[in-house]
Formats: sequence, C-alpha cells, structure tokens
Amino acid sequence: MNVSCWLASIAGGFGFGIFLHNSVAFAQDQTGPKDLDLGPTQMIKIVIPQPYSSNRAEYDYVLPLSQSSTKRVFWDSKIFAEQRPFLGATPGTDKLQAFGQSARLGLRELVSQGNAYWGVSVGYDSLWQQESYFQQAGLALEYSRPSYQFVLTAGVPFAASNTTESGNNPLSSVNFQVSLPTGIERLAVQPRIYLVGSESTGTTTGGQLQFTYGFYQGFSTTLASNYDAFGGASGSLTFQVVFPQRSAEKVGSTINPVLINSYAGPVGNNGSRVIRLNGIPLSSGN
Repeated sequence: MNVSCWLASIAGGFGFGIFLHNSVAFAQDQTGPKDLDLGPTQMIKIVIPQPYSSNRAEYDYVLPLSQSSTKRVFWDSKIFAEQRPFLGATPGTDKLQAFGQSARLGLRELVSQGNAYWGVSVGYDSLWQQESYFQQAGLALEYSRPSYQFVLTAGVPFAASNTTESGNNPLSSVNFQVSLPTGIERLAVQPRIYLVGSESTGTTTGGQLQFTYGFYQGFSTTLASNYDAFGGASGSLTFQVVFPQRSAEKVGSTINPVLINSYAGPVGNNGSRVIRLNGIPLSSGN
C-alpha cells in the first residue's frame, strides 16, 4: 500500500472520531449527579532509544463522544513517526524510517463512588516501514485506582502485504502492565510482562521495567529497560506532556481528583499500539 493510502487511513481515523462525536449520545438521567465536563485531551511524546535505534515522535488526540456522570465514550487517535538511527544507519537511508497511526473507540466507567474506573477499547493500527504496510486489530482492558493501575492490551496483525519482500514479520502480542507508587513523591514504577510472536517466528515471553517521574503538571519522563529473545536487551528514555490538566472543581461530577487526568487521557500502555516487527525491540510507552 502506498503512502497516499496510509494518509487516507489517518484522515479516516480522525474524521471518523469527529463523525462519532456529532452522532453518538448517551441517554442522560434527568436527576442525579451532574454530568462530567471533560473536553478533548492531547498528548505529545518523544521516545529516545539506545544508540543504533530509531527515535520516535507521537501525537495523541482523545475526543469525548458522550459523557454522563459515571460513563465516558471516547475516540483516541494517534499518529507517530520514527527517524532513522543517528548511529549505524545505512548510507542513503531516508531520514523518515517509519510512520503509522492508531485509533481506539473506548468506554470508561467510574465505580466505587468515583474512586476507581474500568475501561475497554478496540481499534485499528497501521505501520509503514521499509516500503511495506502493516495492519493490526487492537484491544485494551484497564482498571485504575488512585494507588495503582492495571492495563491488558493485545494486538493481532492481519492483511500484512509484501512482508516477504521486506523480510519483516509483524508480531502478535499480549501485554500486561501494572503501575505502582514507589514511596517517592511523583515517582511510579511500571513492570510489564508480554507474550509476542507469529506462526513463522514462534512465540517468546519478555519483560519490561519502567520508572516514570512527573516533574510538572502534565509533564513526565519515563526510563524503560526490557528484554526478550526477538529483540534482545533494549531501553529508552521518553518525554511526554499531556494537556490540558484538569482540577476537581471544574469537572462537575464525583471523581477522585487523582484519577481525573488519566480518566480523560489516552488508553494506557499505548506503546503496544505501535506494531512490532521481528528483530525490532518493542515500543516503550506507559
């Protein structure tokens, strides 16, 4: 598939979200708690890996489609691009190594009097790399409380054209991540285990350990290290900003203040939404 088709898929993903925003509506209760007042959320992320690997830039836009006092239906669209490695790149290689998109239609619901929420989302991801086009279906389940978060994601490739020409194999994956406090203010640890593979490569398990520090409202940095048999040992440093940041008095519904910005934010563990190819380390992302 050529670049114009990929651009059409991006436009379709963002456009479909706008269409849903104008057409989906919840049946609202006429009495009871005030409805949530959460607008769109944006995220910008820069991932800097170890030498000889590609840097990645991401932009994520979360659009609420419908909201009540306890539920939120949203459309989460991401685009990303990877730059060729600063070290070890083949002479004459294009500066743009890869680019892609990811879209999720999701539902989140507040439970435990606003002190927790669960969520589910499904969607479609695509990747253009080395003149090949890859696609996958994605799923995410999440449960979050002020002191911890669980996220389970899965990606299953389909219709992977001309992969034999490029020598790359898209890999299916199942990822489970938990986020926990460390006892140090603003510092969280996120261990992740995952299963990845394909019919041609076989399957292997891997692990990743992340430390995320929030050094200002909406700004954070993540240091990650991981290992599996396909990609070996690798690591990355991520800088990200999520905006706007919201306060409890402006939200309009009963929700624990600690949960507000994650409840309105992108689907967790979103690094797994970047399709992984055989021989390439997994994409880090909290």
